Amino acid sequence: MSPTLLPLLLLLFLPHRALCSQETSEGLQGLHMLHFSYFRNPNHVWYQGNASLGGHLTHKLEGLGTNATFLQLQPLQDPESWAFTEKLLQQYLKRFHGLVMLVHRERHVAFPLTIRCYAGCELLPEDSKARVFFNVAVNGSSFMIFQPETALWVAGSANPSQVATYTMKQLNTYNQTRYELREFLEDTCVQYVHKHLAGGNLKGSQTGRSYTSLVLGVLVGSFIIAGVAMGIFLCTGGRRRC
Repeated sequence: MSPTLLPLLLLLFLPHRALCSQETSEGLQGLHMLHFSYFRNPNHVWYQGNASLGGHLTHKLEGLGTNATFLQLQPLQDPESWAFTEKLLQQYLKRFHGLVMLVHRERHVAFPLTIRCYAGCELLPEDSKARVFFNVAVNGSSFMIFQPETALWVAGSANPSQVATYTMKQLNTYNQTRYELREFLEDTCVQYVHKHLAGGNLKGSQTGRSYTSLVLGVLVGSFIIAGVAMGIFLCTGGRRRC
């Protein structure tokens, strides 16, 4: 079997429950978001991912390029609000792919490439601060980890590569990818979990904070992943070293 096909096959056959349960702590209430992007070449990208709330799948992403689909598996938003959120998500994927194409033309990037982003928050026992996280892996290896205590991105390994060092420098430069990300994880995400899991009510409200939380997550995630991608594609296989 060609090694370039292995990442895609793993995504295709990995059970959805395994996707949403990675790195979670059993018994904790939380929101977990997972996103894979597999680029076989600049014109071929497969997306897969999901979100889970309290161990229950709430959203699903899957598909090839512009044909990728987003599904809301729980009625957290009314149809009109969800339609708007879905439109934002489609625009995000389009911008993300466009960024890859642009940098590929400028830097002649080598493929294939797999990017995995895993983010969320978990409620700990009473009187304890919630656990929040945002981890990025590239081609199966830990790439970067967000450190909420200092609002800084740190290397995922003891010996970070030049591309990791470059990307961390870019993300640690902006308030949006530091303090606004921490606020989203520690405040918006935690409030979202409290709201929808209080009393075991997964359905929650279909207005107000629910809609705001999801849209904010999309916007913050778009900015962060775009920044990560820019660093990766500028430095991986390019004409210059970072």
